[in-house]
Amino acid sequence: MKKHCMILPLALILCFMVGCQDKAALAELEEFKAQKEVEEQNKALMHKSFEEWNKGNSEFFMEATTPAYVYYSPSGNPNPNSREDAVESVKLFRKGFPDISFSIEDIIAAGDITITRYVIRGTHEGEFMDIHATGKKIEVSGIIISRIENGKWVEEWEEMDTLGLMQQLGMELKPKEEK
Repeated sequence: MKKHCMILPLALILCFMVGCQDKAALAELEEFKAQKEVEEQNKALMHKSFEEWNKGNSEFFMEATTPAYVYYSPSGNPNPNSREDAVESVKLFRKGFPDISFSIEDIIAAGDITITRYVIRGTHEGEFMDIHATGKKIEVSGIIISRIENGKWVEEWEEMDTLGLMQQLGMELKPKEEK
């Protein structure tokens, strides 16, 4: 009889423990789902921005960034650019490469960070960084790391193969001449 009296409390404790674990697991699952949703929204924002850059629509970028947005390119630059500076950089590319297209090759989202590997393609038909039009086709890759809060860019760090771009335009890298 004594054994039977012990089984009932143990069964109740077991049920209580299982019930608590389910609630904790459900809460954790809901948190995971919410985070995944934010990450998917951030990826969608990156895809939309590339579509809009391809159309030449810089207004989208201005709307999708915070006023305090900062842009580091190259990423180690101690003096970040503003969102206006970032727009001017794209306009500079568009002037030199009127048929420019931006494409996302890979994108990863983790929390409020997205990492995007991209390729820029175009034909050098206008002046670009004091280099007159060459008519050459270019293909340049880069990676941009973006921090997004509440659906807007806050800051970005970019590394682009600028040396490769210059070489494609016919520039050479030479050591400085001794004086």
